[in-house]
Amino acid sequence: MSFEFYKPSNLKEASDLLKNTGYVAIAGGTDTVVKIKGNFYKSLKAVVDINGLFSNKIEVKGDKAVIGSACVMNTIAENSVIVENFPALAQAAASIAAVQIRNAATIGGNVGNSSPVGDTIPALFSVEAEVNIVSAEGKRSVPINEFFTGVGRNVLKPGELIESFSIPMRQTKGSFMKIGERQALAISKINMALSTWNDGKQHYRIGMGAVATTVLRVEKAEKLLEEAAQPLSDETIKKACELAMETATPITDVRSTKDYRKRMAGVLMRRTLEAVK
Repeated sequence: MSFEFYKPSNLKEASDLLKNTGYVAIAGGTDTVVKIKGNFYKSLKAVVDINGLFSNKIEVKGDKAVIGSACVMNTIAENSVIVENFPALAQAAASIAAVQIRNAATIGGNVGNSSPVGDTIPALFSVEAEVNIVSAEGKRSVPINEFFTGVGRNVLKPGELIESFSIPMRQTKGSFMKIGERQALAISKINMALSTWNDGKQHYRIGMGAVATTVLRVEKAEKLLEEAAQPLSDETIKKACELAMETATPITDVRSTKDYRKRMAGVLMRRTLEAVK
């Protein structure tokens, strides 16, 4: 396979290039290179290297924590703002592949790849992140749970790129868990992130991956948990597990069966709730 390679020096140049059909952005390359080698892009004409165009830092700006799309997974897993306030996201970033991959894989790439098994995505759901999108024409922001439209598909228009992620600045308790063929270096058969915080009322947000064409919010369980007496009773936890299984609409594929994934949705619901007690 042959294709052109571009290294734009500014956003406008990158945005204009990516308006062309068959032009693909690359940052860390841990997903894109695999796709290129696997001939995933049937009409690939050019690869556009966007390294250096976006921030690789995590900053607190007013009432938001802002994660640059070029932040790599190890930066997120070890950053004190993330670890202390958004532990589900720190745990998700730390769970991805091997340390070498985590030093290259970017959060912008993980989200932009738009796989329903992407490990940081349920965690971003659980902390109510917004995706900040930029192009030569301007900027816009989209709630993370409205960003995905299907397997490998999202709301990005030609020429648009992910600039950063904004998270409401608050201290949460959280947990990220996944089930794979192995405890490490395996794509998730199912994953789940739960974050909870109290601002006078106990809030719960739950993201669940690998059980549908996109990551799902487990909204019925969230509502149940928020309306329940605290601490949660065994009966409430049992009902939340049932609602997680009800929400899951998985398929059978090479990694797992739909029945197993559905059962494990309940198992992960219980485990994440126990982890934040």
